[in-house]
Amino acid sequence: MKILIIQTAFLGDVVLTIPLIQAAKKYLKAQISVVCIPSTKNILEGHPSIDEIIVFDKKNSEKGFFSLIKFIKKLKEKKFDVAIIPHPSFKSGLISYLAAIPERIGFSNSAGRFFFTNKVFFDKNKHQLERYLDLLKHFGIEVKEEKTEIYIDEEGKKFADDVLPKNKIIFGINPGSIWATKRWPAEKYAQLADKIITEFGAEILIFGGPDDIDIAKNVEKNMEQKAINFAGKTTLKQLSVLTQMCKVFVTNDSGPMHIAAAMNIPVVAIFGPTIKQFGFFPYSKKAIVIEKNVPCRPCSPHGPNKCPEKHFNCMNKITVSEVFDAVKKQYENS
Repeated sequence: MKILIIQTAFLGDVVLTIPLIQAAKKYLKAQISVVCIPSTKNILEGHPSIDEIIVFDKKNSEKGFFSLIKFIKKLKEKKFDVAIIPHPSFKSGLISYLAAIPERIGFSNSAGRFFFTNKVFFDKNKHQLERYLDLLKHFGIEVKEEKTEIYIDEEGKKFADDVLPKNKIIFGINPGSIWATKRWPAEKYAQLADKIITEFGAEILIFGGPDDIDIAKNVEKNMEQKAINFAGKTTLKQLSVLTQMCKVFVTNDSGPMHIAAAMNIPVVAIFGPTIKQFGFFPYSKKAIVIEKNVPCRPCSPHGPNKCPEKHFNCMNKITVSEVFDAVKKQYENS
């Protein structure tokens, strides 16, 4: 059987899709191909459950109508038997239909559900990782537990060995996020980082992707102590292996948060406009989520670029002291 899994969402969604990929390979003994966007390809590369990664550059080179048709034609030529579509977009459903894939399985609430041959109930009470696994119920498979495996190669391990200071306690902070209102203020991250260094004699690693470079620099600028800034300087594999070296990982609601949770690293996650009930909290027993129950939460599924109420209380009311207390608790329990 040839299965195509279409997941063209952001990094966090892709990390949460990995257990679905693993379970599909394990239980269906199929050839697994995964469609993803260019920025998430690296986190999937080398994974033993994936036979083929197909990149769909939907925002740039394959944005136009004719490029989309060309991409669909490429998929059609591969003669997939089944498409599993965790991504809820209309376009993902349309692609699977136009690629003439006989069985197309997705969620009952998906914007592209009209193109599916089989719809699986989207359970709002579950974590998103568990919802993705529910897609295998179509095959009579109910997966109770599937640990996320992020494949780290020897090159990634060597990178960490080369760049990390020796004999130091390492803490990670991830001050960025795609959505502006999901970011706890950089000044507070700076104060937190200084407090961690003073209290534990630790080394602070600042994480982030290419879009987080300015935020990371802002944290550095506001710090009194020195940190090692990796924002925009690592691949996702390198980010993962560096995360694995952290005693505690402090983060906004973001893709790196899901990587840290998957690596079983103690996480302190700061939630502002979004809420745990959406199902995207860190999937780990070693996670603490800090949030404030202000009446305007949640303001949108992702968090807008500006606070609609203009006070940003969901983040501003979270203090450095309470985040530090959570970090200390995680460190002492690790």
